[in-house]
Amino acid sequence: MKIKLIKAIYIIALLIPLGFVPPAVCRSLPALVETGWLANNLNAKNLILIDTRTANNYKVGHLPGAVSMPYADWNVYNDDEECQLLPQSTDLTKKLQALGLNSDSRIIIYDQGNTTGDATKGAYAVWALEAMGHNEVSYLNGGFTKWTFEGRIINNKKPTPQPGNFKIQTNNSRIATLAYVKSHLNSKQVLFVDARNSNEFFGSHKRADVARYGHIPGAVNLPAPFLNNAGINRAPAVILPLKKLEAMAAGMGIPQDKNTELIVYCNTGQYAALDFFVLHNLLGYRNARVYDGSMLQYAVQYKLPLVKYSWGR
Repeated sequence: MKIKLIKAIYIIALLIPLGFVPPAVCRSLPALVETGWLANNLNAKNLILIDTRTANNYKVGHLPGAVSMPYADWNVYNDDEECQLLPQSTDLTKKLQALGLNSDSRIIIYDQGNTTGDATKGAYAVWALEAMGHNEVSYLNGGFTKWTFEGRIINNKKPTPQPGNFKIQTNNSRIATLAYVKSHLNSKQVLFVDARNSNEFFGSHKRADVARYGHIPGAVNLPAPFLNNAGINRAPAVILPLKKLEAMAAGMGIPQDKNTELIVYCNTGQYAALDFFVLHNLLGYRNARVYDGSMLQYAVQYKLPLVKYSWGR
């Protein structure tokens, strides 16, 4: 017993300098997986690679052994709510089981890895699986683009996995609904984090399908494009080093107290997922949630407040 305890303390001591905060549930893989590690562990036990690119891109070539579940299957338009949300759990369960997903699977999500938009799609799939109660989900840093830039092997063979046994057990602590947002608008215990570009946060611009300009009162702005180096010297969308992320979060007004409750939003939940991944999975903010309906849903609630032409909280 004493030896096991010493070993556990030793492992935690190794991880803390990397910025890793031990989650409530132990995981066998880091939240952010590098291509070099994956290349050496493609045949690891219970490992499942999920490709979130389009079906056509998957057919042309993908990482060896990867199965396909395009982003469009993770985030769909909900007619009743008039916004994009996670699909019904029954639909997702069938799709995930068809991919061979089991309750003990170790999942690595990857995307095209070329732009911030690509990175947000992969991050959304990671968040979605965590919201469904799966605790072993990781994100491949740089995605398909970084993998191929490094000259690593791809193929177009489609695996035929045995149906899995994974069943969704919704983790409501990862999700902020519209009702939850409404009930916390004036709470001093909650900080809203806006993952959109700064001009949308400021209120000078908006997406055409978003009803109103501005941001949720009290929100701070942490634009998802700031979190990776996509496009810099033609680089793939690799997430920035931990120290830069920590400094950026602090500089944008996010408290250093890792117990602070954060509600992250954008326009559709997509960009918010990348902020969530960085804040929760890398920086250790335990009480972070994604407001999936985001501004598409919030802005049509005309009685709810928005702040325009202001950087302040």
